[in-house]
Amino acid sequence: MIRLHAMFTDHMVLQREKAVPVWGTGSDGERVAVECRGQRVDTVVRDGSWRVELPPMSAGGSFELTVTSEEQVIVLRDVLFGDVWLAGGQSNMEWSLVDAAEGPTELPQAAFEQLRYYQVPKIAYEDGLEHETSWVVCTPENAKAFSAVAYFFAKRVMAETSVPIGIVGCNWGGTSASCWVNEEVLEKDPALHVYLEEYQEKLRDFSWEAFEQEETEYKGRVDAYNERAAQGVPASELGDFPWPPPFSPRSFMRPNGLYHAMLRKAAPYALKGFLFYQGESDADKAHLYDRLMAALIELWRSDWEDSQLPFLFVQLPVFDNDGNPDGDQWPLLREAQWQTARRVLGAWLAAVWEHGEKTDIHPRHKQPVGERLALLALEHVYGFDGIESSGPVWVDMRVEGDAVVLRFDHAGAAGLRVRGSGELQGFEICGPDRAYVAAEAEIRGDMVIVHSDRVREPIGVRYGWANYSEANLMGSGGLPAFPFRTDRRS
Repeated sequence: MIRLHAMFTDHMVLQREKAVPVWGTGSDGERVAVECRGQRVDTVVRDGSWRVELPPMSAGGSFELTVTSEEQVIVLRDVLFGDVWLAGGQSNMEWSLVDAAEGPTELPQAAFEQLRYYQVPKIAYEDGLEHETSWVVCTPENAKAFSAVAYFFAKRVMAETSVPIGIVGCNWGGTSASCWVNEEVLEKDPALHVYLEEYQEKLRDFSWEAFEQEETEYKGRVDAYNERAAQGVPASELGDFPWPPPFSPRSFMRPNGLYHAMLRKAAPYALKGFLFYQGESDADKAHLYDRLMAALIELWRSDWEDSQLPFLFVQLPVFDNDGNPDGDQWPLLREAQWQTARRVLGAWLAAVWEHGEKTDIHPRHKQPVGERLALLALEHVYGFDGIESSGPVWVDMRVEGDAVVLRFDHAGAAGLRVRGSGELQGFEICGPDRAYVAAEAEIRGDMVIVHSDRVREPIGVRYGWANYSEANLMGSGGLPAFPFRTDRRS
């Protein structure tokens, strides 16, 4: 008896214009034929599995895909060919449309027959059970559970390209990037081995009996929190959501776990590229993040058998990091994300700086995030002319007396500007003692002049260098400047 892999269901979107793997299981020796749009590919089951590749086909639909053996005929209906994007990351990618700030106004009109969504089953560890899911068409009811960021990305791209879009949701809140790579990534790099060492330390003297008691108590705290929230207790009195949950060898937060339990189950389903919104859970190891992300991108591309797959990801916005607005944990993580985008070919970063919230790690407005990822795709992946997907990027500096002149790319046709009203904010300057102080700054076209009466011999400038900052430099195209420091040490 043959079976198709779980991702192949009615209403699915198959990637246009590239070979499409179709695979499943069966009894050794069975002959299998896959047909779609007049194309037929045959194979034989070996070692309990089979795989074929349909030839590249243009966008369109709907069609039927038929899988035939000597004794079976499986027909999948309402199949589209378009572009398929995998949406990975942690809670800000996972955040559903129904809970987004835009949800109440967006959901009634979320009827897009050519937008389809597939959620990889959320499994922390292999439990031996069947976890079935299927592709669903975007309707106001179905869209409630869609990743809000991915939904707005897809909506914008569809509007510009008129191509069907499929989203594969594969994300989980609270997860480190180390959860989404295999063991080899962490083992072969001595610097990244710390993720495994910390995991092993957490499990020292582990007891299932003690864990089960902790878990019961934790669930009680969560239930109490949710009940108070449902009763309308103000956020100022509600306090923080109970976190983190108790840790065990089956925890979804363990390194390498979700790579096997979730991500690998989506490969090598043919894709256009990856969307990724993550980093909050790795802010304590920002110095390792660019290494980890470069390895993750290489691994994912390898798993999907395409070394050129685009990787579009989100730079963390402002957040006071639980009462530490002036800290540098998030600036360092943002810088690591920037370094990843500069070093990895085909990786592009979206700035959503001004849409963060000071005291909430989960900004409720997801439309700007999805649309800025869409701008990256439209410019760099789809090749649209006239699309500007980047805000201002610092290029170089020169010292003129007691002032520093900063030059920027991507300032926009009308030059740099200030977001909102008021003075330019977010710049700091330092002298030979490297003690940074707040600076005055003014815009001149595609340059910013920075100075302070407290620094007579400036040697460095930084911008937006805090967990939370009111930094407000933008390009005339409406996108925020990326934070930076001129004295970064490689």
